[in-house]
Amino acid sequence: MKPAEPTPGTLTNRREWAFVAAMTAFGLGVRAWGLGRLGLVHFDEGIYAIAGLWPLGPGGIDPLVVPYAPAGFPLLVGLAYTILGPSDVAAILVSVATGTLAIPAAAWLARRTFGPGAGATVAALVAASGFHVAFSRMALTDATFVLCWLVGLVLGQRFLERPGAVTSILLGAATGVAQLVKYSGWTLGVAVMITAATITALDSSRRTASYQRRVWGWGSLAAVVAALAYAPWFAFVESHGGYAALMAHHRGYVGSVGSWLPHWAHQLEQMSILSGGFAWNLAACILTVAGVALVRGRVRTSRRAWLGIASLAAAAVAAPTVLWWVGLARLVFLGNGASPGLRLLGVAWVGLSILTPFYHPYARLWLPIQALGWVATAGLLASLIEPGMSAMTELRWNRVPLAVACCGAALSQSLIASSVPIGAEASPGILAPSDSLRLATARLLKSLPEGKTGLRALVRPPFTFYYARGGGGVRVEGDLEGLLKNDDGSWVLVDLAQLRQSGDVARLQERWETRATFPTWLNLPTRLDVDPGATAGARPEEADAPLWLMVPRGTGDPR
Repeated sequence: MKPAEPTPGTLTNRREWAFVAAMTAFGLGVRAWGLGRLGLVHFDEGIYAIAGLWPLGPGGIDPLVVPYAPAGFPLLVGLAYTILGPSDVAAILVSVATGTLAIPAAAWLARRTFGPGAGATVAALVAASGFHVAFSRMALTDATFVLCWLVGLVLGQRFLERPGAVTSILLGAATGVAQLVKYSGWTLGVAVMITAATITALDSSRRTASYQRRVWGWGSLAAVVAALAYAPWFAFVESHGGYAALMAHHRGYVGSVGSWLPHWAHQLEQMSILSGGFAWNLAACILTVAGVALVRGRVRTSRRAWLGIASLAAAAVAAPTVLWWVGLARLVFLGNGASPGLRLLGVAWVGLSILTPFYHPYARLWLPIQALGWVATAGLLASLIEPGMSAMTELRWNRVPLAVACCGAALSQSLIASSVPIGAEASPGILAPSDSLRLATARLLKSLPEGKTGLRALVRPPFTFYYARGGGGVRVEGDLEGLLKNDDGSWVLVDLAQLRQSGDVARLQERWETRATFPTWLNLPTRLDVDPGATAGARPEEADAPLWLMVPRGTGDPR
């Protein structure tokens, strides 16, 4: 008996998921590129690498991590240490893995929101996103949080569509896990709650008493599940300084209404810098268009639709901020007929776009908003070439004119607010080695006189991790004042990247002289965290962060 021919819909599904799988493999290769030359360089990376040692000692997770993040990421790092042994690469591999998994997760979210074609489009956008790749190659919480955010949005959509016991438990668990990875994880649950209220106001078909009882009743269960998931960490924080002290610490990073616009401009510019420049952006556009063409097959697409696609591609190469503008246009102005899932993405986009610039403008905090921009752009591209679309449908305000308007806004914003020339390459590159601190520490340990491994130091935590792994002991001072106050005539080690944050080089050199210098440099994401106002072409010396081995003046022969 001759097997039945596959339907066009089945072929589309197969092509789309095959393309998503190919993009996932490509994304893994890019994120793991030169894995042996990756290392810890960012201040927070050292904290997480040290906290991840919890399986190897009796003390559990080091309370030192409390001000920086909850236990989720250090728990994953500890599991990686258990399997692979404690090392910087093992810690970074957690981000490589979760960053890669974000590709199919984004495809899942985009396809269930916008339909066939959107999954392939967003997979290409994520796989080749220099911004996402940069943080997927560092032992920071952000790549892991983006994965939790994307999966949580899918589960939030399912809950809003069919509120019930299973969907509420899954939503609560997702919110709890997101909160365990980053202190801002609660935004997932709040976005679902606000969306439920929005649906009540705008969607007459879901304004029934039955739906309201289910969405708020089962939503309460989701809140309880999220609280139970987070409760152990809350108790841990309470026993190590208190949650009130933690919140007071974080409030110190919150700006005012007057700082919102400068922070917003900084973060959009940082996202452009971390996009990787012309070559990265062009590659992402080529892969995205290839994904659309593959999934749509031989569907005839009009010149007007190709105008929209070409405009988006050209703008994304010249001004990567176009994804934020597409998010604004595609997710916010939805009207009364929007699905609950699409409305959730709009609420999440608005909430994060308002809240994020109030915080200190770290580039990595923009990643969840960027993820929504990927999905919104995939939805817009998929809508531009719907099979059988008429010319009148194509010309609706939310199709080609919308794409062109977003491109114009992004280009204008980049020209006005950015000091980075369009097409400028970010240096050092996204795939540059980041192991200079590890190599410098190894050279330092070899150069110390016999038995001289105990030092007083003003250094980043990654150095402490490397120095301890190499068998040395170090007494870390919090700032230059501590180094000066506790001076006992011993040798000191000074990390210039840390000194820039806490003291004056001249004061240091009044008391000590340099015996040896060990060059290291900061990668691009770390440079932008140290100085959010930096640009790709400004202050290149900020990338230099040498270690100085110093001795009291007049007691040694400096060399």
